[in-house]
Amino acid sequence: MGSWSVEETREHIRRLFGNDQLELAKPCLRSVDDRQTYARIHFQDAKAKIDSYIQSALQDASLFDVTFGDSEAWIEFNIFIREVGAHLTACVQSIHAVPDILAHAIYYSLGLNQVAGALKARDICASSVLRLLRRNPQLNAITSLLESFVSTETFAHLAALNNHAKHRSIVFPALNEDLTGTRDKRHMVVFPEFVYDDTPFPQVFADDFLAVEYERSSRCVVDIGIELNAVLQRSVPLQQ
Repeated sequence: MGSWSVEETREHIRRLFGNDQLELAKPCLRSVDDRQTYARIHFQDAKAKIDSYIQSALQDASLFDVTFGDSEAWIEFNIFIREVGAHLTACVQSIHAVPDILAHAIYYSLGLNQVAGALKARDICASSVLRLLRRNPQLNAITSLLESFVSTETFAHLAALNNHAKHRSIVFPALNEDLTGTRDKRHMVVFPEFVYDDTPFPQVFADDFLAVEYERSSRCVVDIGIELNAVLQRSVPLQQ
């Protein structure tokens, strides 16, 4: 995987549209990276807490012992699982925010706010920017990449986790214990199955699910950034 030179993007925006436009784009460009950084921090902190708790409380015990043991062990477990839940929910929210923030970066980098059909600031998001991008065949590569970012089953699952937590209730993580001895890790945190907008979503292992979606998100961002720079380098005039 290559890399996206955001500094190059900034220089193209300044050259093509001026400093005022650059000031609109800069916070969005920065926040794409910030959101990915926040996701990574929350994910790593959750993993550290999970590993520490398992090592200290479950190395020679089971969840049965914790659940039906003394009250101190139960209190410790509840503090642990809520801290992990806070980090994992925040990780989901940050990954979910990336395509919408990236859409803002694309929108301002291409000067789409200066063309016919410009969006109100509150209406800028991945879906609305995609509608604008589809009007210009010369932007097909960016359009395709952004579409692929938000159209997978895993992103739909992530979006449902985010929206359920935001609007309804948190899909609270649980610690799952394998009693068969067939799994590499005896204890793993899961997002349980849930239903959102009449669509059922299965249980997933939080570690695997978020690691895969984070890596996919990072690849999409880089690919879009590289293509964005290529478009700006060619200084293609947008259709009015």
